[in-house]
Amino acid sequence: MKRLVLIAVFSLISFSSLSAEFTDFVVAKINNKAIADSEVIDRYRFVVLTAKLSVKEAGEQKILREQIIDKMVDEELIRQDAKNLKIEAGEKEIKDGIELIALQRKQTPAQFKALLQRNNLSFESYSKQVETEILWSKIIAETLRSKVKVSDVEVREFFEQHKLNSDVRKFLLAEVLISPSENAAQLASKLAIELKSGADFKTIVKQFSSSVIGEGSGEIGWVAQTDLDSKIYVAISKLGKGDYSDSVQLADGYHIFKLLDSRVETKIADQDLNAAKGIIFNRKLQSLAKGYLMDLRKRAFVEIKN
Repeated sequence: MKRLVLIAVFSLISFSSLSAEFTDFVVAKINNKAIADSEVIDRYRFVVLTAKLSVKEAGEQKILREQIIDKMVDEELIRQDAKNLKIEAGEKEIKDGIELIALQRKQTPAQFKALLQRNNLSFESYSKQVETEILWSKIIAETLRSKVKVSDVEVREFFEQHKLNSDVRKFLLAEVLISPSENAAQLASKLAIELKSGADFKTIVKQFSSSVIGEGSGEIGWVAQTDLDSKIYVAISKLGKGDYSDSVQLADGYHIFKLLDSRVETKIADQDLNAAKGIIFNRKLQSLAKGYLMDLRKRAFVEIKN
């Protein structure tokens, strides 16, 4: 009798192990690298936890999961490209990056690591994500920034197109940019609602935004009213400091803006020339980086299993 019980228990354990093994299937392939479902689940739970998202409906879960998979594919492409370019992120750089993020959350690295462990989340996976952000910053700095040039003609045209008055209202903005896709509008609307309900902006930027401006912070900088698209001005003109706009559809995707500060300048400062150059430079760098990442996808073997 005992022998039969032991056999039954062993069979149950073996069946459970096999079930667990086969549950973890491949979600995406990028060249010779696979992304497992367990990795996607870990990232999904991490995003929901750290961004303080409230996700209840199956449709919302599906959209967030698709966006996370897409982000993870881009990250793998970046890691492979960095390896080809012989660009590396040192252990100290990764450690400093994690420490900075922890400080922004008003935590020590140990407290942040403990938070992940309490929720059965992989600290190593998060470290890998931070490493990828550092690699992408280095690719932009070493490969792309030098290709962006701003001519005097472009600056002159910029000022001609935006005739500045003596009284200029300026906005200090940050943004989340969701690139065009089948469910981009729905995702952007969902994130706007979540941000207004207290979701963590910096985590949302890191996990979902395709903007390279602000090096992961989402911050655009000071922008004059005359430099803003009318849709953006309508969306932010009545916001209070720290408030978020609704989703704004523009040519490059769906934007959610955060108003960090605002002011009115009664005189055009000399520094506006440099500000104009900065705006033009960032726009061109944004476009170049987006094209670079798209080109990586085109040249790679990418298969995503829905």
